[in-house]
Amino acid sequence: MTDAPELVGGGEPGARSGLDDVLTGLATLEDLPTVEHVRVLEAVHDALVRELARTED
Repeated sequence: MTDAPELVGGGEPGARSGLDDVLTGLATLEDLPTVEHVRVLEAVHDALVRELARTED
């Protein structure tokens, strides 16, 4: 196993860091009031859409 950064898209190290940051928000859902879940889930959805659009280019 290696500690090398994950390569995504054009082989750029750390290209997923923004997506990873948003995805870590999913871990906070348990600690948030239910009404806040929508905000977190929308942020995750938007980040995934951006990542998919980026990888299609």
